[in-house]
Amino acid sequence: MDLGELDSRYGAVLELLEQEAPQQALDRLNRLVQEEGYASDEEWRVLQYYSRCYYKLFDKQKCREYSWAALQHSEGQPFRIQQLEFSDYLFMLHYYPEVTDREMRDLHFAYDQFTQAVKQYAHSLERHCHDKLRIGYIAGEFTDNVVSYFTIQLLLAYDREAFAVYCYQLHAGRDLLSDDIEQHIAVMRRYPRNMEYSQVAQDIYEDEIDILFDFDVHASGGRTMAVMSYRPAPVQVAGIGYMSTSGSSAVDYFLGDPHCDPEGLHDADFREEIWRLPHSHFCYTPSARVLVVKKEYEVHAPVVFGSFNNFLKINEAILEDWLKIIRQVPGSRILIKNSSHKTNALKIIGRQLNRIGFKPEEYILEDATGDYLARYLDVDILLDTYPYTGGGTTCEALYMGVPVIARYGRRHGERFSYSILQNIGLGDLACATREEYIAKAVALAKDKELLHILHQQIPVMMQHSPLMDGPAYVQAVEDMYRTIWARWQQKQEAAGVTPNK
Repeated sequence: MDLGELDSRYGAVLELLEQEAPQQALDRLNRLVQEEGYASDEEWRVLQYYSRCYYKLFDKQKCREYSWAALQHSEGQPFRIQQLEFSDYLFMLHYYPEVTDREMRDLHFAYDQFTQAVKQYAHSLERHCHDKLRIGYIAGEFTDNVVSYFTIQLLLAYDREAFAVYCYQLHAGRDLLSDDIEQHIAVMRRYPRNMEYSQVAQDIYEDEIDILFDFDVHASGGRTMAVMSYRPAPVQVAGIGYMSTSGSSAVDYFLGDPHCDPEGLHDADFREEIWRLPHSHFCYTPSARVLVVKKEYEVHAPVVFGSFNNFLKINEAILEDWLKIIRQVPGSRILIKNSSHKTNALKIIGRQLNRIGFKPEEYILEDATGDYLARYLDVDILLDTYPYTGGGTTCEALYMGVPVIARYGRRHGERFSYSILQNIGLGDLACATREEYIAKAVALAKDKELLHILHQQIPVMMQHSPLMDGPAYVQAVEDMYRTIWARWQQKQEAAGVTPNK
């Protein structure tokens, strides 16, 4: 099939999606399919069009159905597209409460078919005898984004005597943050989005990177994992920006912590060895935007709850919990603010709220805005989402002084907020059940004195916690690097391989 010709034929659909007009795009797609049809080797692409339409319409069930169907129709589907679409599907799974632990594990492990389909680089001790250990970081972007708030310490505060840092950005964009990072590291390589992943892998191999760390895994469209599949470095690590195993045999370690990953809880769900840092597997560094917001707060009467997470994380079960909380705190309401601009999101969530039984005076819906940080001051308690919990949003709220009531489950990605709260000394705000989640939110809302104290004390608690202890965090990660590198060297030596001196 000619992919360009097909996309041209369905160009009006793609254009409407770009214009944030998904219903019109879906209607147009239905007409084109009915009037023109498609060849058997084009079916996967048409199914992808449907998946994109339903994604934009916030119909997560149909989006998932069409996405999976597209993956099953492999005739005519290029390997590169199938690999990236599979990563997108894996990422999407975290939005669905009905996905079981077994499904999550098995589907992620199935990704290894793409790893096995490419030729991996071989590595020898003689190519890795540098004065400094070479650490490579790969991500969709190193610009100002939520993942950068959790990784920036590794890029700016590392031991320059012992390590040389290289960054591989699968995006050509740059901003003040990425330019600043570039001044502090050995090499920054930026690639256009259509770059061949085999070429990126070759660059990493030729840079003789010792340890390669993937911040995104199956996020950012799975582009970083496509590179990792070639195993361009002898030791490879994943984590921070993703919620589950990579599923790839090319990845050796996954970064965890005692709260997200208690010993034995879900080790079998990871193809990698989970490397647990002593406290938190990420370190939060507030953006400059957070630092300039004046934190002047008074408890509202009645209490205002809030949710600032991506609307895709909101599901019917969590909305039902929020309604029960609102009804038990007379006069209260919830501010539900999206974390990214989506034209149709407000309408879709509004309809869900009305269907579940919310009254108009019980909620406020807002799209994403540039000044969203100041809106935290209009909220008394943040209600986290589940099973896809907050990370950056949880940290921002806490840093602004807003207590967060969170739920946690068994999986790594269901325990992000739990780990954050434990690390700052507020583990009591994390709940194991829906009933506990509702009860704690109601109890806190009725304790105005405690609310006021928390708003004053949380930022201080956070700043003095392991979550924001940059030097200790970087030291722990660098200790990991030294240990896992020594392990690899020992394996090589045990196999009878010795470097040429």
